[in-house]
Amino acid sequence: MKNSKRELLLSALLTNPTVKEAAASVGVPEATCYRWLRDPAFSGEYKQRKRQTVTEASDYLRSRISAATQIIDGIMADAAIAPQVRLNAAKAIIDVGYKVIEQGEILERITALEALANDNER
Repeated sequence: MKNSKRELLLSALLTNPTVKEAAASVGVPEATCYRWLRDPAFSGEYKQRKRQTVTEASDYLRSRISAATQIIDGIMADAAIAPQVRLNAAKAIIDVGYKVIEQGEILERITALEALANDNER
C-alpha cells in the first residue's frame, strides 16, 4: 500500500483505542475511515498488521514468563521479602502470559483453517 492517508490510518488504527480517534489523528473523516475498512484490500492489510501486532506481543510475553518464574523462585528463597505482593505480581504476569499464548495459538489455528478453506474454494 502506498504511503498516504490510508497508510497513516492503518498505523493509527493499531495505536488508537477507537476508530474515531484513529481517524481524527490522521485528519480523515470517521465516515471515510469506515468506508476504507469495508474495502477488501485495506481491510485485509489492517487484519494482517493486527495479527502481526498480536504475534509480537505474544512473543514478548512468552519471553517474560521465565523472568516471572525467577521472581517466584526468589520469593521462595528470600524470607525477608514480603512474598504476597511480589507473588501476586508474578502470578499476574504468568496468568496473562499464558492467556496471550493460548490466544496466539488459537489465532494460528484460525489462520490455518482460513487458508485451508480458501484452498478448498479454489
